[in-house]
Amino acid sequence: MAYTVLARKYRSTTFDELIGQEHISRTLKKAIGSGRIAHAFLFCGTRGTGKTSTARILAKCLNCQSGDKPAETPCNKCASCLAITRGEDMSVIEIDAASNTGVDNIREVIEGAYNSPPGRFKIYIIDEVHMLSKSAFNALLKTLEEPPAHVKFILATTEPEKVLATILSRCQRYDFRNIPTREIADHLKEICKKEKIKADDDALLLVAKAGAGSMRDSLSLLDRLLSLGEKDLTVEMIEQLLGLPKTALLFNLADAIGQGDVASTLQQTESIIAGGLSVDSLIASLVDHLRNLLILRTCGAQSKLVEVPGLPVTDLVKQAERFDAMTLSQDIAILEELRRQVRVSQAGRALVDATMARLALAEQFASVSDLLAGGGPPGQKKKSELTPSASPEAVRARLRDAFTPSPGTPGEGGGEGSAARIQTASKGDRTLTQPSPGVQGEGFSPDTQSTPSDESSFSPHPGPLPAGEREEEADALPEVGKVFEGPKRSMFAAFKASAPAKPQAVASNIESVGESEFSEKWAAVLASLKDDSPGVHGILSQGRLLGVENGAAVVEVNAQLEGLIKSFDRNGKKELIRGKVAESFGEGVGIAFRIGAATETTTAPLAASRATASAKPQAATAEPVAPIAPPPPRLTAEQVDAAKKDPYVKAVLEQFGGTIVKVESY
Repeated sequence: MAYTVLARKYRSTTFDELIGQEHISRTLKKAIGSGRIAHAFLFCGTRGTGKTSTARILAKCLNCQSGDKPAETPCNKCASCLAITRGEDMSVIEIDAASNTGVDNIREVIEGAYNSPPGRFKIYIIDEVHMLSKSAFNALLKTLEEPPAHVKFILATTEPEKVLATILSRCQRYDFRNIPTREIADHLKEICKKEKIKADDDALLLVAKAGAGSMRDSLSLLDRLLSLGEKDLTVEMIEQLLGLPKTALLFNLADAIGQGDVASTLQQTESIIAGGLSVDSLIASLVDHLRNLLILRTCGAQSKLVEVPGLPVTDLVKQAERFDAMTLSQDIAILEELRRQVRVSQAGRALVDATMARLALAEQFASVSDLLAGGGPPGQKKKSELTPSASPEAVRARLRDAFTPSPGTPGEGGGEGSAARIQTASKGDRTLTQPSPGVQGEGFSPDTQSTPSDESSFSPHPGPLPAGEREEEADALPEVGKVFEGPKRSMFAAFKASAPAKPQAVASNIESVGESEFSEKWAAVLASLKDDSPGVHGILSQGRLLGVENGAAVVEVNAQLEGLIKSFDRNGKKELIRGKVAESFGEGVGIAFRIGAATETTTAPLAASRATASAKPQAATAEPVAPIAPPPPRLTAEQVDAAKKDPYVKAVLEQFGGTIVKVESY
């Protein structure tokens, strides 16, 4: 007698025997019991989840001869049930749509549907129905919608998205889910008992995981193992026969990564690949192992989501403690990206080694809060020894120490001489400004913006907050590592409070630039934008240049253009504008926008508006043109070096990462 493979020998014969599809079994049994049986069914799901088996069970129930009506559970003893099991029943016709894709094949089905069947119903089971051509689908539509009373259609597919919507709307759809690994392992255990094979639970779990939710794939793997004549299945034997990496090797590799040992990590990787494992399989196995560590780290040791055959859970829990959840999730994403790159790269092994070294050196990457706290990268610390982010109180203490002068420091009351005062900016953007609540988005500087009366006269050593000072002007610093919060004074308030009431006029170290030169420079910016980005040129041509303030060219635009101006931050146009402004006005000059009042007509360009203003008086409702401020000084290298030697200047630059844009003596 010919050998029958396990997938066919132990195929489910009743709805109760279906594994992992209880929601479908229950629904079909209720439909048969109530007599509400549809004329067309569509079974969707991945391979090996029971679609064809369910179709045959449904056919048995409809044609079972144990009663005078369809049965919820087939008897599997009558002639009809036995013939369907053997595939010999003339009332049940199975068609492979992959080899019968044309209209002629469907025409035969339609013609045969009107012939009376030997049994109660004539049932057509069309497997892989998505392979039918569009013409074949259209030919089947009418019969599928209104078939003869004795005809039932059962369509099965692994790709329902390829089935025409007109077919989907004529069928009752049932989606088969992937079978859980534990349920597959339990079913394999029952089969091994019937086959009188001894197998470890971990070994069967490994086979079930290799099946990836498919019962047929898992049974095929088990059949392959049994064909060797072994009567005792172990984890080691299955790993060797299926070409899977040993669980202990993956554990050691993850352990080396967790300890930050680059040399050991690369050696472990080499030993696994040298053992015959492909790079793709190594990455997939390591991702699965890190996923288990992530679940143990976040859900605890009692979670049922962890499936690791061959290793005690206690060891995995100890290893998971070496990592934090954020690191594990990042490592998984890095490995998945590596898998895609290896498939198309000519230097796949180099990418693997570089990625493994990066995973082991993950502790070298410091968070923003760590940098604000002054701790820098964790360095030689293990991942399990990383200290939490510094508290706001610790950050405030560090900044307070940095701003506390020593006795006799130049610039204080008891000191002599002079010291340089600085003004920091981040690459041309305006600093120490607070937008009004009505305008949001980076890069806007509304009219209601609050700035000190003389920003060049700030004192880097804040004094006590005067009575009645508004706390609403506090800086909106990030939540993590925030320097000032609650009743504490803000840096803005401290700088403003320490500013002298009447600052003395100082001589600028550069020659001032007149209004005409500003107009020429702005016209050059617009001309350059006209060639590179006509759309941006059209928008900015409707604004007017107010001047240069705090290292940024301030342009006022109509309120009707506010939405377009905000879009510059998202589409990268603001960087283009900033580059053109820097080319025309000089390095270090950025761009800022100010929203003016809405008008019915578009504001004229800068040159035209000034020409009109000189010809006739402005309307009563028009806003006065703000005076044009001189451009920021152009510093020499000697001035910058001298300013950086000041201890207070150095402290501010290190803490806030600013650049020196202006130096004045006092």
